[in-house]
Amino acid sequence: MGACPMIFRRTPFTAALFALFLCFVCAPNFLFAEELGASKAPIQIESREISREGNLSIAKGDVVIGVGDTTIYCDYAQCDIVTRDVMVSGGVRIFRGEKVFSGDRAIYNLDSKRITGAEFRTAAGPFLAQAHALVSLSSDAFEASRGMFTTDNTSDPGFHLRARKVRIFHNDHTEYENVTVYVGRTPVLWLPYLYQPGSSDQSFSIAPGSNSIWGAFLLTRFAIPVNATTYGGLRLDYMGKRGLGAGLDMTQLGQGDGSWGRFRSYYVADKAPGTKDLGSANDQIDSARFRVSVQDRTFLSETVYTSVNFNKLSDINFLRDFSPAEMQRDPNPDSLFALTKWSENYTLTAEVRKQFNKDFESAETVPALSLDAKRQPFLDTGIFYDGETSAGKMRRNFLKKGTLFEFVNYDTVRLDTFHQWSYPKVLGGWLSVVPRVGVRGTHYGSSVLDSKLELGDPLYGSGGAVDRGALNAGLETSFKFSKVFETVENRAWGLDGLRHIVQPFANLSWVSTSRSPATILPMDTLSGSTKLPAIDFPQFNTIDSLTNWDILRLGVRNRLQTRRDQDTLNWLELETFMDVRVQQPDYASVKSADTGGYSNVFNRLRWAPLPWLGVTLDSQLPVLDQGFTEFNSATNVQVTRDLSLIVGNRFVNGNAYFSNSNLVNGGARYRVNDNWSVSFEENYEFQTRQMEYQRYSLDRDLRSWLASFSLVVRERAPKNDVAVLLTLILKDVPKFRLPLHVDPEAMAGASSSNKNR
Repeated sequence: MGACPMIFRRTPFTAALFALFLCFVCAPNFLFAEELGASKAPIQIESREISREGNLSIAKGDVVIGVGDTTIYCDYAQCDIVTRDVMVSGGVRIFRGEKVFSGDRAIYNLDSKRITGAEFRTAAGPFLAQAHALVSLSSDAFEASRGMFTTDNTSDPGFHLRARKVRIFHNDHTEYENVTVYVGRTPVLWLPYLYQPGSSDQSFSIAPGSNSIWGAFLLTRFAIPVNATTYGGLRLDYMGKRGLGAGLDMTQLGQGDGSWGRFRSYYVADKAPGTKDLGSANDQIDSARFRVSVQDRTFLSETVYTSVNFNKLSDINFLRDFSPAEMQRDPNPDSLFALTKWSENYTLTAEVRKQFNKDFESAETVPALSLDAKRQPFLDTGIFYDGETSAGKMRRNFLKKGTLFEFVNYDTVRLDTFHQWSYPKVLGGWLSVVPRVGVRGTHYGSSVLDSKLELGDPLYGSGGAVDRGALNAGLETSFKFSKVFETVENRAWGLDGLRHIVQPFANLSWVSTSRSPATILPMDTLSGSTKLPAIDFPQFNTIDSLTNWDILRLGVRNRLQTRRDQDTLNWLELETFMDVRVQQPDYASVKSADTGGYSNVFNRLRWAPLPWLGVTLDSQLPVLDQGFTEFNSATNVQVTRDLSLIVGNRFVNGNAYFSNSNLVNGGARYRVNDNWSVSFEENYEFQTRQMEYQRYSLDRDLRSWLASFSLVVRERAPKNDVAVLLTLILKDVPKFRLPLHVDPEAMAGASSSNKNR
């Protein structure tokens, strides 16, 4: 949630007022062409009477002025050929495309280009707005006085705001003076001044609330002007248990060539850096805690750009304590500086990856150069080529505290090159066949271990220079067949004819390497997962985990389609596949939890038969061999007009790398009447018999916006996190936010909402 005055930025009102200004620039010249000179643009004018009185040219009665996609209706129009003033009045209505706005009267001067209007109104898009007076400051800026804005289409709006004066600078920014926010007819918030950048999500936001980690808190953010393409935000926060916090954000908008940039900073004088409630009382953390980050992409030309991602944190627990949502997305932030040259056939990148944060795990490159050749025709043979080559000096740093790899850090120089050729063909007009063959060579320079272990330990290798060669080959085949059942009709399940498409596929992959990954000090390794790793290249991109394998992946895709709303709808989709391992891969860094000659049988089901019902199910079962079991399901049901349900389940059993889990998540929303509704969301883990997450909400519908009061409980050791939240959301346009909200995660992540524009 953010500032309600954002309405001035992207709303049709802003565009409409500017369009009105342009209309009055053009219309007088057209209406009085005889006295003021012929216009270059064609127009149409209709009026009951056109006359002249001294210096005035006058049009009366049902005046219609048409130019381009703009049409102006009024009862009276006149022009003074001496003062060069044009005035229209009486039911002034302007139609420009899909936008409609109206006013009582307006005066425009052809020489000074100054426009003055009175009682303007607009009803474009979800917004309704009116201003007592409008005065142009220049060709791209104007000032509105005594404005009222709302999304509630009624004579007595449930929510609106009023501003004594608003200055709008087209495609730049908007300034507000003396702003009052009203709920019904009751003022609830007053602000002396607001600055709204042209492309910012918010100009002012405030978030009061309370939770177990921060205590009672008040988070605020104010937008600050920088220049035409850069806007900033100043954060001032108070957290009862943690202290005062302040931060500065800057965002550089895109320049049309794809360039953008962002700067974020935050500092808090933490009164409880140990955070016993989170189980880190032994952490040696200084009370001065901060973060600084810079993300930037700058195009030096159409095909050359630089990338920067710099992250500096005061300690390893900063994100956990002050931005847990960001920690879930990137728990180990490092820094990257890269220069990239790209074309349709290749991408060349020089980069430096560095970890500037203490005690974080990292795989650094200082520096590295890589060339990725995209799949492309090889001469005129019908063969396609793709490949990748990289060279870099690398260093591996592991977590130091309380881990198996304590003080085991090392570096090396790695040179790697991979080349692959494929020959796609269609045999008999129905069978797709893609044979492929590739070769890879990798050199690892001698390594120095920062370790108490002796060189030659089988877990870490000898530390000396090694070379590894690898060959890969494969064959991928697939075909389709279908059958139509026109007589299948069922209104209850949304069936109007049925088409069944079946696509069997097979993918054979063979890899032979000259060295086991267990004898290599790895820089990038395969991570433990319940999913099958890729068996194609370059999709399999963990170079140091490359090992021997001989795998046949077999599967079939089923799709049921029907007709609906003059279109084809995928009524049901099911993909089933498994691996036959002629030679079981040994990745060294991670042992598979499914080690048999046959993998689990995977199923991916997507069923959306009706608008009010959706089902997804991902499963894997040890049907032909030993393995583990996993189910991930989700069902959304609109039971009645007033009741909707969400039910899901995550079940894992027998996987050596993941704890057994049987997590059920569910929720419901019930509309009591037109004004009130209640909802809840819960996650319960049957293995630990713990309710991990609970959220209970009471919602009040106030026509144009929704007020929600919520209680949130997260169970964690040694103490649960309890929060009370109050949220205000505009229903018609949820991305536009009121200036009052109390979701701390939204505030913490507000500065990151423009990432990677």
